[in-house]
Amino acid sequence: MKEVLPVERLKSILNSPQAVANFLYQVANYQCSEEMLKKIRLTFSSRPLLNYFLEMAKKLKHMPRITEMERMTNLYLGLPEDLKWPRNKKGHLRHPKSWTRKFLRKHYSEEYLQPLSFLRKLVFVEYEVVIDIPKHAFFFIKAAQVPFSLVQIEKAYACAELLKRLCQYDRFRLLTITTPRMAVGLDKIDKAIFWPELGRKRWIFG
Repeated sequence: MKEVLPVERLKSILNSPQAVANFLYQVANYQCSEEMLKKIRLTFSSRPLLNYFLEMAKKLKHMPRITEMERMTNLYLGLPEDLKWPRNKKGHLRHPKSWTRKFLRKHYSEEYLQPLSFLRKLVFVEYEVVIDIPKHAFFFIKAAQVPFSLVQIEKAYACAELLKRLCQYDRFRLLTITTPRMAVGLDKIDKAIFWPELGRKRWIFG
């Protein structure tokens, strides 16, 4: 019998706006208004920070001066607020996904390499589900058959926190679904869910 992947299991659970709203209420104790329910954006197997930067790069295009996006991210990383990110010859922002350590060394002194390299890692953080309630809250779900490492959780948390700041949302929640239940990084996780719990009567979301 073919094993059902975590993302496929979640797609079957979060199969309607009402199911998503019920899930948020039962899992995160978050109540969605009717207006919020209409605006919910649900994505599976998503790299939201990568998508955010790609979208902003299209909007900004030729931007020789430092942007608010750069300022906010620099402050989060503990870098000088006015540190400009690399541009190409046309003045377009170089996307963080292309920032190899060799590339960064050409543009910055050694003291800036570690935080900028960390930002590149955050760009590739993937969540099994992202529930986006525009201008209000993000719910990020990491789901797998086995628990995540502490490093994975710390990156998932940092990515979520940065997105919350950049998008100026009220809050974010990081949820995990694994078997056995998560035992590390619990200070960063709002709810550590056990896969068998999703089959119990009180976890019916439809």
